[in-house]
Amino acid sequence: MTATVSPTPAADDHFSVSLFPPNKALVATLLILAFSPSIAGAASARYHSSQTQPGSAPLADRTNDDAVILAALNERRSARGLPPLTLDPLLSTIARDHAVDMVSRNYFDHMTPEGESPFQRMDRAHYRYGYAGENIALDQSAPAAADAWWHSSEHRQNMLDVHFVRVGIAAVPSPDGEIFVEDFSD
Repeated sequence: MTATVSPTPAADDHFSVSLFPPNKALVATLLILAFSPSIAGAASARYHSSQTQPGSAPLADRTNDDAVILAALNERRSARGLPPLTLDPLLSTIARDHAVDMVSRNYFDHMTPEGESPFQRMDRAHYRYGYAGENIALDQSAPAAADAWWHSSEHRQNMLDVHFVRVGIAAVPSPDGEIFVEDFSD
């Protein structure tokens, strides 16, 4: 799904202008992966696992997998004459918090169960942006997630967007694989 926010939103716009910093043009691309053998997820789909229990092992970020995702992303950008994205620590924290939340509360969506969008999460963290986007994946490995995003035209659009110069990446283990989050910004 792609959402574009303009100063005068239509009645059926998914997001209201109040979610974004005033006086900024913002193109927000929310991308959701369709069910396939290597990827699961959709806007209305829920990620469920009865294996996630309170008191289970802490959800450690897989920093090596973050590095694999970043390397694949920047390699593909470079091959198309685009500059590499810079890994942003605050965006990575925002991405990680969302991935941990999805695993801990057994859902898989850009929106939290309370309806908080990626942009609201960025705002809550006092992250400044004009353009922002997010990719999420549930997969068995970082290379598989990067490849699945690449083969989805909407996800690839985020990966190659010329407005984006920074990225936050998270890879968090779940009972069914790993949750991957890429948050992009200008």
